[in-house]
Amino acid sequence: MNKTIAVLKNAVPIIKPPKKLNPSEWAENLVLPDGAAAGQKLKLYSFQKEMLDIIESDQYRKVVYKTSAQIAKTTLLNSALFYWMATDSSNIGIAQSSLAELKQWKSAKIDKTIEQVPVLQELVTDKNDKTKANNQQQTELKDGSFLYFMTLGSAKALRGKTLKRIILDEVSAIDQNSPEGNPIRLAEQRATDFGQEAKILISSTPTFSGDAIDVEYQNSDQREFFVKCIHCQHEHTLKWENVKFEWKKNGKRDIPDASTAKLHCPECQEEITESQRIKMVSTGRWIALNPSVTDTAGFYINRLYSPNSTIQAIAKEFELAWFEYNYQSFYNTVLGLHYSDLQEEIDDLALENLRDDSFDLSHIPDSVLGIVVGCDQQLDRLEASVLGFNETELFVLGHRFFYSPNCEIKGAKAYTDLAAFCNQRFKTVSGREVPILKVAVDGGNGRAVATVNSFCQQYKKFEMIKGSSNTKGDLFKRSTSEGRQFYMLNVHEGKNWVRSLLNNAVAGKSDAPLTLRFAHDLPDDYFEQVTAENLERSGTGVRWKQITGRRNEALDTLVYSLCMMKLALSKLGGQPFKKLREYRSSKRTDEQSASTESTKPVKPTEPNNKYTKPKAKSIGKSWFG
Repeated sequence: MNKTIAVLKNAVPIIKPPKKLNPSEWAENLVLPDGAAAGQKLKLYSFQKEMLDIIESDQYRKVVYKTSAQIAKTTLLNSALFYWMATDSSNIGIAQSSLAELKQWKSAKIDKTIEQVPVLQELVTDKNDKTKANNQQQTELKDGSFLYFMTLGSAKALRGKTLKRIILDEVSAIDQNSPEGNPIRLAEQRATDFGQEAKILISSTPTFSGDAIDVEYQNSDQREFFVKCIHCQHEHTLKWENVKFEWKKNGKRDIPDASTAKLHCPECQEEITESQRIKMVSTGRWIALNPSVTDTAGFYINRLYSPNSTIQAIAKEFELAWFEYNYQSFYNTVLGLHYSDLQEEIDDLALENLRDDSFDLSHIPDSVLGIVVGCDQQLDRLEASVLGFNETELFVLGHRFFYSPNCEIKGAKAYTDLAAFCNQRFKTVSGREVPILKVAVDGGNGRAVATVNSFCQQYKKFEMIKGSSNTKGDLFKRSTSEGRQFYMLNVHEGKNWVRSLLNNAVAGKSDAPLTLRFAHDLPDDYFEQVTAENLERSGTGVRWKQITGRRNEALDTLVYSLCMMKLALSKLGGQPFKKLREYRSSKRTDEQSASTESTKPVKPTEPNNKYTKPKAKSIGKSWFG
């Protein structure tokens, strides 16, 4: 009997089922195939464990992740996918906002991990087996289930599939009002047959208020990660408003000094060091702020919690955003928050009150260091906005019209008049000359492109420009098409910039890094035109769309002017405003010298009968002519 008992005891560890690991424990046994931690086991952050483990809860059919970038969101989604594949295989749908991002996710993250992790490789059929369905759209598992890869913008791809689990990433880019239906709702319908057993993961960095991730998070239990102050034990969330820093001079502008940034407790105001922040995060907890919702879990987390980042590194990104007047990217990708300023309606009367009687083209302020012009081409006219600027101020000095019966043909009088206007000498109220640095002329009209190109080639400071349909990328980029050189402008980003400047101007923000001011004699409908577009969903993103019945030439020309200002400054080296001030000083010295010379008696000149070879026409060797 004793021998039998001993045998049974020894057999127990062998026949006993292995301990069931929860998703986070299972994921931490995976060996990462690439990145800085390649070859090491995955180590989840403390706040990620509940975000992953909740996929096993029967209570929640839907889980929403609203996060900043670089917070290992993709790691969570991949871990959930691999856990389901290994523990309860079924048809799984994986969807991204665009085809390019979907391919990148599949090839660089999913396929690569499967190939290099044996436990996952054993689950997938041989990609060289022609009897199996393995391609960019699907991966067949050995048990007959599939991984389906889809784009959220394709209703066709979402239909006709029965899916127990669905993973949707970067949903903020979708068009919720698509004629074919809301992609998220279409995806959810694919899991209807599985009832409460279905699981839908929805993830994204936010963009604007009311985008898809905002809607989903608002309809969840809205969990936030709370930490306890190392000094006073006050439980709170980490917010950007609790990061304090000093300001430093950059020319005449004050910008944040990231090297002085410190995190403080909102209660006791004590400074929290990096090591203390990481320790606080490691012992934090998720708290649902909307507990009345019981079937959808929502998680919000930002980079202030990341052990892989520092407060000063984050502040450095804010410093750059402040310098470039681009807050949206910082709010979206660093703080994981929506940026709604660009969507706010601006009161018409408030805009009209921005007209300033103190300046116009005949009374240019002495503080103006440079001038740029943005010109729009229409069939019967050219419209140009004149923008003066210094480090902290932008002056819309005027808006001019140049007419011809047909501005699509070479030799039209409007171009001659525009050239004469732009080549004149602009002077401030004290008589100092201000350099005109760049003139942009829109060549986006295919019928006029040859005309605009020929015109701009005659003058060094004139540039043919075209607006890009791409909403991402550089503000300006040198391009060539059919032998013609021009600058491609990111007009979407330019319009974001204009709306942000308008909002600051109306609000009268004294701490704004750049102030936009308007001359009193701008056209009557000028402000109606600069607000003639709304930010709306379009395809896989957002775009500025013209309001029906409204003209937008003033908006376009202001955008062109701002882009030309950035281009001109980029050509002046690391301290462009210093160079502009040196030019101003040199002109003042020249004017004083000329004044002195004019008071001296003029000596009669002796005749010179020698032949002098005429000099070639100068095209100018500097930015100032």
